[in-house]
Amino acid sequence: MSSLPSDIIADILSRLPAKKLLCVKCVCKPWCHLIDGPDFIKLHLEKSMKSNTNQSLILKHSHLYWVSLDSLESASEIDHPLMCYNHSVKLLGSCHGLLCISNIVDDMAFWNPSTRKHRVLPFMSLELRRYTGSSVCSVCVFGFGYDITNDDYKLVRVAQFRGTEISFVECEVKVFSLRRNSWKRIKDMPYACRYPGTNGVYACGALHWIVSRNCSSGDFHRNGNSGDFNVVVALDLAAEDYKEVALPEFGSKNFNLDVGALGGCLCVVANFSNVRSDVWVMKEYGVKDSWDKLLSVTREQMCGIGRSVRPLGYSKGGSEVLLEQDRINLFWYDLKKKTVKDVVIHGTPISYEVEICLQTLVSVNISKRDLGKNQGTADHDKNVKKRDDFLSEGFKLVL
Repeated sequence: MSSLPSDIIADILSRLPAKKLLCVKCVCKPWCHLIDGPDFIKLHLEKSMKSNTNQSLILKHSHLYWVSLDSLESASEIDHPLMCYNHSVKLLGSCHGLLCISNIVDDMAFWNPSTRKHRVLPFMSLELRRYTGSSVCSVCVFGFGYDITNDDYKLVRVAQFRGTEISFVECEVKVFSLRRNSWKRIKDMPYACRYPGTNGVYACGALHWIVSRNCSSGDFHRNGNSGDFNVVVALDLAAEDYKEVALPEFGSKNFNLDVGALGGCLCVVANFSNVRSDVWVMKEYGVKDSWDKLLSVTREQMCGIGRSVRPLGYSKGGSEVLLEQDRINLFWYDLKKKTVKDVVIHGTPISYEVEICLQTLVSVNISKRDLGKNQGTADHDKNVKKRDDFLSEGFKLVL
């Protein structure tokens, strides 16, 4: 056992849940050093995403609640790190086990509930408008995701303004980079966001919103037809540029469109009022022909109620999909039997907002995430045997 290679040790430990790994760190210094390293954190994250394990739900009402996706039996209240008089926070997004949250005074933070580590973002205000007349911020939406090219977590804020004297929609888009620890303004989004605004969905290195090409009316956000919001726009987090996503052929135009993510893939939901909801998954990102209708759930299956559903995640075996219905109900959809099963979670409020969140060790500390990035290959090879012996000491202590 003393000669067990370090990669085997890492592979064994990477199968443990994040909270157990935090305990395992106390076994010995070699294991603590391994588990805190960026390579192991990445390995643990990749295994969790590939196997649909270590998934949890964050439920938000007046407080935050945590529940494991494996059991979905009872929820535990959790404390967030932001100061707030009524304890209520907004969930701005979830990515790789990190939550982005904000309080009533717009303090924002990246927070890992598993490690209980957080990072407060620098304050960011709205810039002066180019329009000289009166205007109000009619829609303000966020999006939180991972820049694959630059290994960076980014928060995007899209603020859209409408004039009180003339009809116009003006936009301001800012991006916070965890690596730079700063905000910057990027090119305006040339679309109108749907009122009251829904946060962007992260998939495949981009954030996605349902938008309209009609930006001419100041009251459009409130009075526009839902059918006008039939475009999915993607913001590439590396290039920081926009593009439209080609949609599948739905066969009808009488539905409300929503966007989501499932198993790392982009998905869209066509909600046909009082009839059914169809969930489509883009198997190969950016390829229109790769759209596949994953499931169709009828209103009868949902007891005749509900206007929309939102896919949250796959079961551990991948045979079921967890769906949220109108923020009041959760149920499993069996992909083979095409049946539904209600989920009852004890200790939760009647209605709530839901974010799926992986249990990971991903750090909000830049210096830790950059550890070892520039180490030379010669030095690495030279120290392989020394590292293997170092880590194997942990197994000696356990045995």
